[in-house]
Amino acid sequence: MTKLNIGIAGLGNVGSSLIKSIEENNNYFDQKTSLKINIVGISAKSKSKKRLIDIKNYNWFDDPRDMAKLENCDVIVELIGQEKGVSYEIIDLALKHKKHVVTGNKALIANYGKELLKLAEANSLALFFEASVAGGIPIIRTIKNDITLNKINKISGILNGTTNYILTKMEEDNLSFDKVLKIAQEKGFTSESEAKLDIQGYDAAHKLTILSTLCFGSNLNFNQNYIDGISNIKIEDINFAKKLGYKIKLISESSIIKNKILNITSPKLVNINNPISNVGGALNAINIETDHLENLFLEGEGAGGKPTASSVLSDLYNISQNYKFDNLGFKSSRLKNYDKYDSQNIINCYYLRIMTDDKPGVLSSITNHFTEMGMSVEKILQLPDNNKSLPIPIIITTHKIKKEILNNVISKIEKLSFVKEKIIVLPIHDK
Repeated sequence: MTKLNIGIAGLGNVGSSLIKSIEENNNYFDQKTSLKINIVGISAKSKSKKRLIDIKNYNWFDDPRDMAKLENCDVIVELIGQEKGVSYEIIDLALKHKKHVVTGNKALIANYGKELLKLAEANSLALFFEASVAGGIPIIRTIKNDITLNKINKISGILNGTTNYILTKMEEDNLSFDKVLKIAQEKGFTSESEAKLDIQGYDAAHKLTILSTLCFGSNLNFNQNYIDGISNIKIEDINFAKKLGYKIKLISESSIIKNKILNITSPKLVNINNPISNVGGALNAINIETDHLENLFLEGEGAGGKPTASSVLSDLYNISQNYKFDNLGFKSSRLKNYDKYDSQNIINCYYLRIMTDDKPGVLSSITNHFTEMGMSVEKILQLPDNNKSLPIPIIITTHKIKKEILNNVISKIEKLSFVKEKIIVLPIHDK
């Protein structure tokens, strides 16, 4: 196509940035690729809201579903962001009316993408979602197109900019989680309604669900995720991790173990020599390990209007250049239902913070429990306090151990009279 007629549903940060980019760069698009993008309709919840663009220049639709029925519309761009509701309905209608779809809606794709992708495939239509994962980083296209004949062994990384900003700010300014969360909200990185999805790890897990399907041909199944957020991360743990040569990051990773799928999002200690530990602020980063590539590392802006609009534009261009559309890199009929790998069987190294009374024999009693269960200690930091009445932290890093064994040891140690708080346990990344 040399002309692409699009309807845009949702005029928040991304939708407005997309329109502004088209207004400013359409001549450049035409000069470089002979493509003209023509906006035939727009829709949003509020018509009176102040925006980056002048909506009077476009045909307004009170009901975005009406755009899906326009005869002169080639592509519906869904940027409303509801997990189902009108977002699902407009995509479903668009596909049934033979319109291509571009969306940035990771929750919808992760939870309901299976049926929509089947509908798109049945109608030989594009249902593209580059903008749903890692903002402006072209991770989906990289997996589908650039390394499509590589066998992927593992994908891991930072998939949520808000949590990465919070952890970075806590470390750099020695601030508590609650104080930095408030700063993040004031800066617009997250809202009260979005904070739960970000902080508890659900946003990152939605994105990981999509990536695991692209990498391993698994059926989209959000319920296969293990999810642990960052709300319990203390500044003490960030500082102790730093002393040990690590930074704490919210890491999402997916792999196939013994023909079962392991999708897990959790805070982890990352060695300072690992490039991902130096990904600061609201940036995202993803590492892919394949049978041909030991490490393929992509880093960039993982959120925001302009970076995410860049991914939408990329999808629009690819629709204009193709007449066959491989939305997942796998045919729907060939997607597999993997069983969920039991997290108790995970073998990893761990960081432990144990708050105890400051008295003789404490450390030897703890290490005796480790020895009895065959656990091996790598490092120990014991930090006495001048105030003998307060609990002191004992920091331990372990060699690789099965999670089930670790949990049994932790359960026994927490029952000891000199242990004063629930033991903090964090996995150590790629060690």
